[in-house]
Amino acid sequence: MNRRAFIQSVLLTGATAALARDGVFAARQSERRRPNWIIPTNKPDRFGLKVMAFNPIPPPDPKTWELTIEGLAREPMRLKASDLDRLPRVTQSSRLKCVQCWSGRVTWEGFRGQDLLRLTGSKPELEWVRVDCADRYYDFVRMEDLLSPRTLFGLGMNGEALTPEHGAPLRLVMPMKYGYKSSKLITKLTFVDHGGVGLVADGWPYYSAAGDILPGVDHPFEFPDETRKIKGGEIVEY
Repeated sequence: MNRRAFIQSVLLTGATAALARDGVFAARQSERRRPNWIIPTNKPDRFGLKVMAFNPIPPPDPKTWELTIEGLAREPMRLKASDLDRLPRVTQSSRLKCVQCWSGRVTWEGFRGQDLLRLTGSKPELEWVRVDCADRYYDFVRMEDLLSPRTLFGLGMNGEALTPEHGAPLRLVMPMKYGYKSSKLITKLTFVDHGGVGLVADGWPYYSAAGDILPGVDHPFEFPDETRKIKGGEIVEY
């Protein structure tokens, strides 16, 4: 089954179950096998964001969680949460913009991709990173985007530790991209010499592989009932 068919099968789980000889049993078995989507409501949470979860899972245990780094890294390694705590911390106020048209501003805390790369090293042909997550979500990120001075590996938000629904223990924050490029629940980074198409970009026509924020309109949660024009790229006007 290719990735597009995989995404479509998620949405057709109910119909498949109805055609089974034992509908109830088949539906329960299907839930165990296939990812599910949680679509956000129109009400933001206490962080001023909406949450969309892919294939919801129990929160990863920070005590056993590891970040695997492999591929074209000079030093493949497994890092624990305590290892990441030793990387230089930075804070950044930036807006998370969703392809669904809303946005919210957050003060993020974490570390830059450059500092992680100094730890692992890389080979000259490294141009892309495949990002894999605990919930089976995955994406591909250009190295130039990962090393952007506005890209952050997030560990906290608004003065608190990152919460599971927002991607704990580790997520990406890429304010020049739509929110689906800011992968959550990260467990593995594979340095590669070629790109690919992330899970949602392969399954939905309005999700692009690059994820660049396009000119258009935005509905920021801080300004209820207001529509603001945006020029594309990171939103810095408000």
